[in-house]
Amino acid sequence: MPFAKRSTYTLTLAISAALVSSYATAENKPSEQEMAWSCSMTKDGEWDCSVNEELVEQTEAAKQAPQESVAHKPVSSTTPSSEAAPVEIKTVSPAQAAPIPRVRQENVVSVPITTQSRPSVKAKATNNGVWDCVAGANGEWLCNDEIEQAQQQPQLAIETPTQTNVQTTVPAVVTHQPIQTAEVIGSEWQCGTSPSGDWDCHKVNIHAISLPQSQQRSGSSEPLYNTENPYSHLDWAYYRNPQGQQCAGRYLEPSYPITGDEHLDNPPLYLEADQSSTIIGGLSRLQGGVTMRQGGRRLSASSAELDQVTNKARLEGNVKFRETGLLMLSDSAQIDTSNSEAIFNNAQYVIHEDGFRGSADRIIRLEDERLRIENGDYTYCPPFSDAWKLEADSIVLDQNEGVGKAEDTVIRVGGVPIFYAPYFTFPIDNRRKSGFLYPSVGYSTDGGLDLAVPYYFNIASNMDDTLTARYMADRGLLLENEFRYMNKWSRNTLNTAYLSSDKSFNDDRWLLGINHSGKPAERWGTSIDFSAVSDDDYFEDLDTNLEVSRQDHLDQRADITYSQKNWSFRARVHDYQTIDNDSKSPYKRLPQLTLKGENELGDAGEFKYIAEYTQFDRDLSGLTGRDRIIGDRRFIMPTVNYLWQAPWGYIKPELSLWSSSYSLDNQLSSLSESPSVNVPILSLDSTVIFERALSNGGTQTLEPRIYGLYVPEEDQDEIPDFDTSEPDFSYNSLFRHNRFSGKDRIGDAKQISLGLASRFYGQDGNEKGSLSIGQAYYFADRKVQLDPASPDSTEGQSDIATEAVWYLNQNFRASFDAILDNNDFSNTESNLRLRYNSDLDHRFDFSYRYEEDTRKQTDLSFIWPLNGSWTAMGRWLHDIEENDNLESALGLEYESCCWKVSFAGRRWLDDKDNYDTGMFLNFTLKGLGSFGSGSNGFLNDIIGYEEREEHNDK
Repeated sequence: MPFAKRSTYTLTLAISAALVSSYATAENKPSEQEMAWSCSMTKDGEWDCSVNEELVEQTEAAKQAPQESVAHKPVSSTTPSSEAAPVEIKTVSPAQAAPIPRVRQENVVSVPITTQSRPSVKAKATNNGVWDCVAGANGEWLCNDEIEQAQQQPQLAIETPTQTNVQTTVPAVVTHQPIQTAEVIGSEWQCGTSPSGDWDCHKVNIHAISLPQSQQRSGSSEPLYNTENPYSHLDWAYYRNPQGQQCAGRYLEPSYPITGDEHLDNPPLYLEADQSSTIIGGLSRLQGGVTMRQGGRRLSASSAELDQVTNKARLEGNVKFRETGLLMLSDSAQIDTSNSEAIFNNAQYVIHEDGFRGSADRIIRLEDERLRIENGDYTYCPPFSDAWKLEADSIVLDQNEGVGKAEDTVIRVGGVPIFYAPYFTFPIDNRRKSGFLYPSVGYSTDGGLDLAVPYYFNIASNMDDTLTARYMADRGLLLENEFRYMNKWSRNTLNTAYLSSDKSFNDDRWLLGINHSGKPAERWGTSIDFSAVSDDDYFEDLDTNLEVSRQDHLDQRADITYSQKNWSFRARVHDYQTIDNDSKSPYKRLPQLTLKGENELGDAGEFKYIAEYTQFDRDLSGLTGRDRIIGDRRFIMPTVNYLWQAPWGYIKPELSLWSSSYSLDNQLSSLSESPSVNVPILSLDSTVIFERALSNGGTQTLEPRIYGLYVPEEDQDEIPDFDTSEPDFSYNSLFRHNRFSGKDRIGDAKQISLGLASRFYGQDGNEKGSLSIGQAYYFADRKVQLDPASPDSTEGQSDIATEAVWYLNQNFRASFDAILDNNDFSNTESNLRLRYNSDLDHRFDFSYRYEEDTRKQTDLSFIWPLNGSWTAMGRWLHDIEENDNLESALGLEYESCCWKVSFAGRRWLDDKDNYDTGMFLNFTLKGLGSFGSGSNGFLNDIIGYEEREEHNDK
């Protein structure tokens, strides 16, 4: 119930004040029991009343009041008897307006306010002894037949600046206005009373209101503005939407002055009305501008009746109830103060923070603050839209639990019923709740109809589980489960899936995924990333929405780390499951121990080191020759460097020692089982920077770079290839100390690399573009190769590496890199990429990859709004060399203020060189949930899609 029962009620109506002021001129003097009473209700519901003793001694005894007068309990024994002398009441001087404090603030406007002196009052009691009083224009009480006279009295008014009565100063700018458009079309003064009773006036701007597109006149090219808000009674505020989102407004609660009793367990109850009549201990009737306030709750109506015996109230006409986060409007209401319940008839409601609203024949606000909605509805849509509604015979909204429960439920979309349930639960905020989630449906030529129904278990605040029963017509029933657990030092996820006797595969299918990250103690860290599937074709055949890797080599890794300021240690075990039949499985690291550190040497020197021990193992089935070698490796590499740096450039010499040793099994015959390599690495890197001013106010630099590298050749043919590869040649590779990755090869080098870069900066200092070109010159053949059978590299100079980057603006970036043959300058390898990214809804990526005699492919992906409601997204991966579409996916998404639907189609080439197609549908009712396809993980390959969905789910 909106207003809780207090231990005592203070009678704050006009009775006492009206009686005192009217006795002096009443024709028939009332009894002593009707004089200047001050009454309170006790905990037992009894009225405890007392009189002004000093006043009684100055009056004459009065006669017994008529039987029709107010009946009440006797007061204390000191109350005068019926023979007491009549009371003579002195007139009260007119009340003076309280001084209004001046506020010192820049840019203030003075507004004079005049007050009229209070007229004398002559009032009569009614025949039954009940006083009928209303509030006069100046705050005085007018009772019975004096009400008519008050209509001729002057009213309080804001006058022009030429008048010189009471003044108040107000700020010229009000900072607590609701969200509105930026267009100001006028201003006005708004005044109200402060908690102390003084006038509080301020000047406010009148803003134009931007209506949603659906309400604009057809054919109008200009935005429609309106100073009328037809939904202001529901606290809906329009605002200009610069990002073109669907909702151009939100529910905004009005602010009220802080009175200081909002947080009390049992705050006092305040009643106000323009007119009132009451019988002490009986029925009180309030008319005109009835308001009630208790703490942070407010209730208003046109009229009200309060029964002081039954503690019940009935309100009629324009009933409005408010408390934090809740607004209810109704034609009438009944309130029971004894059990804290209220009933609102023919009502509307708004839950501000969550953006919900609805209507009902009757709303019952229960004692525990739940709302019971009878024969009503519930929607997340704004007031001007009924795109979807949940209608039910009974809806219970429990804001404490964050859940809604509905009986005999129908969900309507566009007025059309699409779903029925005899009992239905749904979330009304972001808190977790056990229950069925929305089903998903899809179709593919390989699996047929695909229907998934998930159930969510909210086990504890730090633990939950989602079990999904997924039926595929051509395969069978797949059970997928995601279990999440979190404590103060770790986050953990366990993913499992099982399909018994796949009808198309003729065997069981399963998946296991473990993900863990933790910090068990200060400076310590732990990590696990483990994925495994039953067979190589699992993801191709079944796909999944579980958070697991889909790479060709599934990681099965666990780490533990310890970090200090200048050094760190990591222990790792790392295995793989290879699901690509054309790839060899990488070596297992069982274990790998790594120590890294760095220390400063003086102001510009640095000493770095890395030490590592790794034991390599692998499944030897089907392997021959060097691929069967296993064993352990010990590696250490200390480095010292010094950096001379100035604004015009830098010089950086560096000296390192590469030292590795092995203990091998299955080594080839006649080769050592304990090979080792100890090689020094000497490099000198230097750059000079030239600048010139451009005519547009920007700056261009010219940056020649020279990098010298010396690494003596040492035979490494006896050493296996555990984790080493040779990266693609590029501009950046010209300035690396090793042309190999990993720690099994150190490339011999006697070379100088020359590079020339030019960068362009705008007036704001941001880089607008860059051009780079470079080439390496060799003074000796490179004899160390990844494969010992490969011939030496004898070229005297490398190919030419180029790079270009252009920033058209902060959202658009174009990059191009190419490798030109050193002999004929033909293009041997190139990559072009165009990327536009202004926000999560505007993404465009295009790349072209070319490698001579190997690859020629294009990859296009995009997310782009077609208008304010429609968004297109897709991906197209095309092999130009073979003229094959490796993958094509296109999706359309429609989003309104309260619902969203997306449809996607996909055609792709699987591992067996067969084409498969699929269609996927997802439907979301905002504030209620979503249902659709459960196997649309391919959309994550669209650059930016996953990030966009994660953001929208927040």
